[in-house]
Amino acid sequence: IATVAQPTDAPVPATNTPLVAVTPLASSSPATRLLIPALSLDVSVIEVGWHVVTDASGKRTTEWDIADNAAGHHINSAAPGTAGNVVISGHNNIKGKVFEAISLDVDRPTPRLTPGSDIELQTADGRRLIYRVQKVDLVPETGAPLEQRLANARYLAQTLDATLTLITCWPSFGNTHRVIVIAKLAQVL
Repeated sequence: IATVAQPTDAPVPATNTPLVAVTPLASSSPATRLLIPALSLDVSVIEVGWHVVTDASGKRTTEWDIADNAAGHHINSAAPGTAGNVVISGHNNIKGKVFEAISLDVDRPTPRLTPGSDIELQTADGRRLIYRVQKVDLVPETGAPLEQRLANARYLAQTLDATLTLITCWPSFGNTHRVIVIAKLAQVL
């Protein structure tokens, strides 16, 4: 059974292959595919934005769009391979279930997606960017206190180094928690 991780500022060190400093790209084209070999996951990536939502009291907020049948690269996050935080989200149990394997992996007695695992992000100009997983967090979201939800939002913040953040829901039959995968750029091919 999964345990809920409290967000931490320091990433867990990679356990398999050491992370070697890689110079981030100065610019990049859009992401087109995301592959996670440890989970046999191969999914297309499209750009996503947000829309305005008005609640019953008339209060207006914004809500992220989530891609159907694809992973969604948040348009205001960093470009693939560049310095900053590339944020990609995907559904775990509806509309293509593109990140279902990530959500289900949290429940495994021995997860396959762990620090040291590689994630490949392919771009429209033919680049292959290899990111190395630093940590996988499971955090409460739906019904969580505002303080917790604000702490969760920090995963969307920009970073100084080339980071990839994957976000999906958990458990496989719901969406009360978020699975957050943090990876750092390890190789540009």
